[in-house]
Amino acid sequence: MSSTRSVAASGLVALLIGLSVVALVSLSGVPPVRVGSTSQATNAGGGQFTTSTFGPGSNTVSTGTTTTSSEGQQSSGQGVLSILLTDPPEVPSGVTAVYVYYIGLAVHGQQGWTTLKEAGAIELMGTVNVAQTLSSATLPPGVYDSIRFEVASAQVTYQGVNHTAIVQGGQLTIRILGGAVVSASQAAGALIDIRPIVINVGTTSSPEFVLWAGAWAFQVPTGQMTTGFQVEGHRFSLKGLGWWYADALRANATLQISGGSLNSNSLSLGVSDVGSSGTFLKIVVVSAQTPGGEEGDNVPSEITSSAVFIVLANGTLVQFMPLLHAAMPDVRGESQGSVLDALVLAGYNLTAGSTAHLSYTGSIQLSFGLLSQPQGITAGGTYRVTVVGIGSVTSTLVTAT
Repeated sequence: MSSTRSVAASGLVALLIGLSVVALVSLSGVPPVRVGSTSQATNAGGGQFTTSTFGPGSNTVSTGTTTTSSEGQQSSGQGVLSILLTDPPEVPSGVTAVYVYYIGLAVHGQQGWTTLKEAGAIELMGTVNVAQTLSSATLPPGVYDSIRFEVASAQVTYQGVNHTAIVQGGQLTIRILGGAVVSASQAAGALIDIRPIVINVGTTSSPEFVLWAGAWAFQVPTGQMTTGFQVEGHRFSLKGLGWWYADALRANATLQISGGSLNSNSLSLGVSDVGSSGTFLKIVVVSAQTPGGEEGDNVPSEITSSAVFIVLANGTLVQFMPLLHAAMPDVRGESQGSVLDALVLAGYNLTAGSTAHLSYTGSIQLSFGLLSQPQGITAGGTYRVTVVGIGSVTSTLVTAT
């Protein structure tokens, strides 16, 4: 885990993938915080929070103070706002838990930003069709339009073993669609629909995980709010709730691959967004199909010894070559001196209901990872093609010609 290959490959992919949240997520420059030992993270305001070990068998971590509100504590003329979170991440086969540590949970209203909770943690795989209260606070009445918090670190349980994941960047700034209306007469709630994607940039025997996320947020209907929502850690089922189904559809980016073709010198595929929100396509990964892999697995088990492509605004694919920065495209009409410049400018805006035609011409090398041995595409071989967008990922199996 501490070899040159692991560190270098992880850093490169963290750079690549962290930039895929542009347009939905506002990133800060806070460095990743390792989980499993006491460490510190600095927020944008310069304060520090102490993190604690968390993972299987531990409870939600909260090392900071929380401005909570419960029945009987509400100030005259003020109202209560509860922040909840739902949805599991997209993960490789073998991952059973994803623990996320966050800092600086805040909401934005007419008075500006108000911090509700300094630090906490949540296990995301257990939130499928379930919402969990992160914090509840007494606030001045008004409309609150955004939620902000920083994903400081993450831990992935893979094949029964815990692994610290790389989190590239920090701060999620999430618009609450329609706003959350706080009043003295009725408690309000905002539900974060977080959609993280976890990728193994190592191998199945020596995994190295990277996590990044897109997110949306909605107001919980006032008729659904009870005093239980104001209790941190409170969980309730979303199954069968018509309002949740309708809201989820509003922010649903669902990718679908069609017409994929692959050979040693070209890659072509159609990618459609059959959802309703649209997304930005950022990367395409071509991996040799591993034994036991299934068509329905969206995330490949690993991307070492894979071909990783950046998606440009016109649908052209450019293979990411870690050792050949000079091979990056001339995106702005000038020489690209760094991979970072190319990645910031890359990305295809796929609107809801539309189809993108992505293509690459040139020798394809399965060579991701600094010490991996480059391999070409073999005619008749089966390969997994994975397309990653902001908050959405899909893959399909393609037989090379």
